[in-house]
Amino acid sequence: MSVTMLPSGKDEIEIAPTDGQLLLEVSTYSNRSIERTLLRILRCMNDVTARRIGFHGSGGIGKTGVLKALISNPKIKDLFDVIFWVTVSRNWSTRKVQDEVLRQLSLSSEDFETDFEIAERLLQVLKSQRFLLILDDVWEPIDLNVVGIPDPASKKGSRMILSTRFPDEQLGGIIESPNIQQFARAIVQKCHGFPLLIIVTGRALAKENDALAWMHASKEFSQCSAHGIYGYEALIQKLKFSYNRLEGPDVKICFLYCALFPEDQEISIDELVYYCIQEGLVAGNRPDSYKRGRGIADILVAASLLQSVQAGLSIKMHHLIRDLASRILSLEVEGCQFLCGSYSKMTQLSHMGNRLPILEYHRFLSRAGAGLIELPLKEEWEEAKMIFFMDNELTSLPERPNCPRLLALFLQRNHNLRVIPTSFFDLMPSLTILNLSKTRIKFLPKSICKLTILEVLILRDCERMVQLPSEVGSLRRLVVLDLQGTKLNTLSNEISELASLRHLKVSFYGSVNQMEYVNLPRELLSHVVIGNLSELETLSIDVYPGDMRWNKIVESVIDEVSNLTNLTTFCCYFPEVKFLERFLRKCATWKIGGLTESKFVVGHDVKRFVSQNVDNLELDYVQWGQCLSLSEFGLINFNGLRLCVVRECPEIQEIIADAELSDSVFLILEHLTINSLPDLRKICKEMMPRGSFAKLRVLTLYTCPNLEFVFASSMVQCFSNFEELIVEDCSAIKKIVDSDSGILPSLKRLKLHYLPNFVNIMKGAWPPLENISFYDCPMLKKLGIDSNLIQTIKEIKAIKIGGKN
Repeated sequence: MSVTMLPSGKDEIEIAPTDGQLLLEVSTYSNRSIERTLLRILRCMNDVTARRIGFHGSGGIGKTGVLKALISNPKIKDLFDVIFWVTVSRNWSTRKVQDEVLRQLSLSSEDFETDFEIAERLLQVLKSQRFLLILDDVWEPIDLNVVGIPDPASKKGSRMILSTRFPDEQLGGIIESPNIQQFARAIVQKCHGFPLLIIVTGRALAKENDALAWMHASKEFSQCSAHGIYGYEALIQKLKFSYNRLEGPDVKICFLYCALFPEDQEISIDELVYYCIQEGLVAGNRPDSYKRGRGIADILVAASLLQSVQAGLSIKMHHLIRDLASRILSLEVEGCQFLCGSYSKMTQLSHMGNRLPILEYHRFLSRAGAGLIELPLKEEWEEAKMIFFMDNELTSLPERPNCPRLLALFLQRNHNLRVIPTSFFDLMPSLTILNLSKTRIKFLPKSICKLTILEVLILRDCERMVQLPSEVGSLRRLVVLDLQGTKLNTLSNEISELASLRHLKVSFYGSVNQMEYVNLPRELLSHVVIGNLSELETLSIDVYPGDMRWNKIVESVIDEVSNLTNLTTFCCYFPEVKFLERFLRKCATWKIGGLTESKFVVGHDVKRFVSQNVDNLELDYVQWGQCLSLSEFGLINFNGLRLCVVRECPEIQEIIADAELSDSVFLILEHLTINSLPDLRKICKEMMPRGSFAKLRVLTLYTCPNLEFVFASSMVQCFSNFEELIVEDCSAIKKIVDSDSGILPSLKRLKLHYLPNFVNIMKGAWPPLENISFYDCPMLKKLGIDSNLIQTIKEIKAIKIGGKN
């Protein structure tokens, strides 16, 4: 629902209807005023373009009286099949509005019905009716789609009338603290009556309850628009206040990404999250990244920077909010950084940031996800500085477009695009960012060498591309080269000429078929290529396990990588443990803790690997790996880790197997996951040096069938900050601590699932648990909950314990 309310003076005024919307202001309380306002509403009813009418005024000024007089008018009753009156008030909810509409339709709701199901039922009932919906005393935006009311603008003969208070009165009611109210009212005055600005600014400050924070926010808001800037420009600059207060860079860049879709387009939240993950804007493994993406969408909707539509399944952007995002995207350094996706936090693009002055508006052409089969007119290309054509159905590109001002070109996920014309890049001298991921192109044209200041080249998952042209070596300013998922036969030696390259991700095609193998290039890559790229910060090498070409050069590549002094991220496959040991022994950045993100895969039968969060290590010893414990790699090497995942290591019996450990280990480790270790007997020896695991908060154990207990009682003292334990599918486990004397003093969350022999949680005093979940623990007969637990527990879930459901 959108009703535009524009600034007005003290006298009652009417704003001419635009886009089916109208604003009236009620400024005096008298019968004459009510009659005059009523007549004006009736006149609007005769205007077919005015489908939504809004009026506002001070509390008690007579708004409700106007509405009562309106529905008593015989002319109104003749215009509609049904009239609803819903007093919304401050503490409204979707369900309350739905129940009131159902009541007035002589219908009822069932307790088991969801809001979505009721909305569907209402839409079916009202789709054939001419209705008048009156919403009285509205305090904040209401999404009619979520309620189940068809949009009056799309229903011939239907109308909606909304009454609300003056914005400053709304605020005065919401902000109860007198110390805060003065600053809140100052902010509202600076909004000059624009409801959208008031709403998004209010949402940005909704969680602030400190007067000092409001005082600083008021000063910051007052400085949002430069002196002498008024109207539209001032409004956009003040809207940016809300953007600036978004927490987390991923929230900001996902917001900016929404501006790339066509204006007024409804965007499926699932699609939006998928695209953001594909672009690397949301990090993490697939389940975690999807959950985070949905959370970001919820944050932006709660901030009123996105509008929820289609019963919460999709979102859209108000045109002014889209203008804000477009402005940031086009003008500011942070917008330029966003364009680089997952590299935005690591890479400062030297040219784009410097060439985008804040006061010049740079035009960009955006048709993302618009279903394009053909491109816009060439005149639009020639004027644009940024072009966004991703997620379309393009099959061809112009032969030689003249784009002298073009800085960024995005064509990713045009799955039908097979060919880039030979001269396509001839007239793009300013191009800095190029993304051709998930297209079906087989070759880059030789004209790629004309892009002499290109800094970012992204070619992910181009399934038909097998080799880069030698001309890529001409891109001397290239900072990012991302070929992840594009299975190259070989990496040309010309890559070694890219002296500015800081981020390289490459994947190689391999085959176990001997007939196919002999037809592949003899050399996968030269170790000289890596050695010459001295500025590398990120390096990911994805190879096919068993590829003999990699086995021949892996040792020399390790030696070259070990000499890269700026390396912070390294992902690699090692055919045998000895190669990983060599790397850990020789790598300078590993020894000094500079390598903050790494993923090492050791052994065979691996199809793919992905990077994890910063400050983590993931080790896979799959199927035939011979690793017996992490101690083999020198535990001192792990003291900089915050997250560690050990999985599919069939020979490991102990995670830490040092017989006489004298120094503390895993000093800052916060999260440890142990998964599919079939022979694991214990995590570590009974006595650990003080300080070991001191910051461990979360331990998860999955599918360790020979582990009988989680902790030895003598170890418990190490885990002073331990908060969460998850144990699943460990058939031999009988108890958490091997004796009854141990207690984990900080444990808050406990999940025990699929443990057929688990008999006892703990005896004596319980830790301050807040959440407990048991599932399928048939031998667990008694919980033994004590009085201390009753004081802290918030939730207990117990299914299939003690042999009962």
